[in-house]
Amino acid sequence: MNRAVHFQGVDVPDYEKVLNCMRCGMCLPHCPTYSLTRIERSSPRGRIALIRAVADGRLELTQGVEKELYFCLDCRACESACPAGVHVGYLIEAGRSQAERCRPHSFLDRAIKNLLFNYLFVYTPRLERIAFLMRLYQKTGLRKVVQKSGILSLFPAVFRFMEEFTPDGMELPLRRLVAEEIPAQGEEKARVGFFLGCMMSIFFGRCCRATIDLLTRSGCRVVIPKAVLCCGAPLASEGYRHRVPDLARFNIDLFEKQNVDYIVTDCAACGCSLKEYRELLKDNPQYAERAEHFSAKVRDISEFLASWPHYPKPVGGQMPEKMAGRGSGDGRNLNRPLRITYDQPCHLQHAQGISKQPHSLLKAIPGIEFVDLPESDWCCGSAGVYNITHYETSMKILDRKMDNIEKVAPDLLVTANPGCLLQLQYGVKKRNLDTRVCHITELLSTAQGNTIGR
Repeated sequence: MNRAVHFQGVDVPDYEKVLNCMRCGMCLPHCPTYSLTRIERSSPRGRIALIRAVADGRLELTQGVEKELYFCLDCRACESACPAGVHVGYLIEAGRSQAERCRPHSFLDRAIKNLLFNYLFVYTPRLERIAFLMRLYQKTGLRKVVQKSGILSLFPAVFRFMEEFTPDGMELPLRRLVAEEIPAQGEEKARVGFFLGCMMSIFFGRCCRATIDLLTRSGCRVVIPKAVLCCGAPLASEGYRHRVPDLARFNIDLFEKQNVDYIVTDCAACGCSLKEYRELLKDNPQYAERAEHFSAKVRDISEFLASWPHYPKPVGGQMPEKMAGRGSGDGRNLNRPLRITYDQPCHLQHAQGISKQPHSLLKAIPGIEFVDLPESDWCCGSAGVYNITHYETSMKILDRKMDNIEKVAPDLLVTANPGCLLQLQYGVKKRNLDTRVCHITELLSTAQGNTIGR
């Protein structure tokens, strides 16, 4: 029986996966949007019910259905809570893809999305050109002039947010600076491919350098294919899932030529997307087996280091004050252990099931005080471009996160995803907290005695 009455073409939501939802409600306490609205359609099971109704022909693919699909953060906390193992993230992405292809949209909406997801994100150098303009805006002093002029107050809050959201001190994209192959420090134990994520390499090159340092210290020769394309996560999340197979095939071809033992990433969203290549291409006769082999090699950096027998123990002891917040990073000695907490990226914990590894790596650093963050598994509200498309909702979710951060008052707030880094840095700035936000590799590399992340 044909269930896809109002779904058509590619990326039709798998009806059997829709049926797996038992409507038990276990997902409800874990859904950020449901916790805000208490409206059933804004819950995971509510959205699945909408998808089923469209598939059954009982409901048109209306603007209201599309709105609910995009109101979801795609944080996948519901997947961690679901006793039936429903892949809600996949269903949401497939539903969004249908909405983008089958529903009428205004010329402006279509033009903006095509610019982002059919042009910029499919070719990394184009993103780097945008980054060049952002660096120019900073380095010429124009940013300070704009911020002091008060002109930003004339624009809607979301535009002011976008201006403040960009981190200071942007460097050249790491892809232009790093060598394509870096030898191991000491005896070589493995040949590791490093997946150079778009946002990480553009906004957080220092974190990527720290990742490379950790790998080479662990006896890995690091191979960095510079021609790598976007992993596909931004496109899949925003309704352009049909473009991801092209990126996947290209990246698989590229890394196959490198003959690496592992493929490591320091971006939670990238790791999730790369591991899903096996599912994405399972019906492609030329790539199904190759995608399975590729995805089996993918490791998040914390996942890799926690299980790698050659990862050296951190020396600790001389953790610099500059790793801490503003009040303790002005050259004075802390005279106490560095107080650290960790916020779990959704695509690391919920999508990949990686939670214990980052905690164990951080707690193994000598001379620190590790404190658990309440609701560390709760989304920060970044969720790709959600903080732009749903600014007010994103800020409410961020407020809940910042309330918990204030409770533990850390010197250093650690996370492992570029979107989370930017969102949390914004939250710390707005709350005027004496806390620094950093990527986990910055701290781990510093604990090894490296100065890259300082």
